[in-house]
Amino acid sequence: MSATPVPLPGAGIDSQMALARATPIVWRNSKLLCVAIMLLGMAAAFIGICLLIVGLTVIFPVSHMTVSRAMNGLLWMLGAIWVGGQCPQLWALGRAMMHYHVVLDERGATFNLGTKAKPSDLFLPWDQIAAIQYRRAGNNKRFYVEAKDGSKAIFSFYTFFRPKKVAQLISDRTGLPIQKAE
Repeated sequence: MSATPVPLPGAGIDSQMALARATPIVWRNSKLLCVAIMLLGMAAAFIGICLLIVGLTVIFPVSHMTVSRAMNGLLWMLGAIWVGGQCPQLWALGRAMMHYHVVLDERGATFNLGTKAKPSDLFLPWDQIAAIQYRRAGNNKRFYVEAKDGSKAIFSFYTFFRPKKVAQLISDRTGLPIQKAE
């Protein structure tokens, strides 16, 4: 009795790169982590209000004011402004990161690095990707996926929680190495 082989997923594909391209991947940020960033923004607002209250209690009553108390109260209030100012930035970052995604399929990479209201789609076919580069910016790496026509997708830790993984997936599908930008 002869058994006929069952075709496996990707049967007829002769290279590892072609097999990787045949498997579509949608890379998104974790909604839970995006909400956590937004909650950190709300916590920053609460802490800022608490610091402001501490600063005001140090300054008042004014009848017992000394230079040391005035400087101490001023520093508490400056800290309140700084910490409270993080609230809108963290909220905006969490909301924006919730909508960023990359679709890697057999045709190419589709980047959506815009918001829900203003989507910013960029499609790069696999054979049109010229280079995958990274550059250090402070304590962050910024990745550039450049096309032969000059268009590029730029992403970092402020775009995806794991930008190196996104760049590595694109590198595996194109066969191009990730190079350090000059």
